[in-house]
Amino acid sequence: MRRHSYSNWFCNKADRKVFGVCSGLAAYYGYKPVVVRLIAVLLLFTLPGFTFIAYLAAGLILPSRYEV
Repeated sequence: MRRHSYSNWFCNKADRKVFGVCSGLAAYYGYKPVVVRLIAVLLLFTLPGFTFIAYLAAGLILPSRYEV
């Protein structure tokens, strides 16, 4: 795992499906976006209300960046 180059979480608009939250978290922590998206889907099935609200809030609050 590589060290992140940004000091804050962000939404990656270059590789997004909805808001880019999962892609931004994957870029921040050095994982592949598909891994973070699978974890998000699993959380959506186990804690649907919390996951949906947290994802929506992150998509609206986090800054946007275009990182390829």
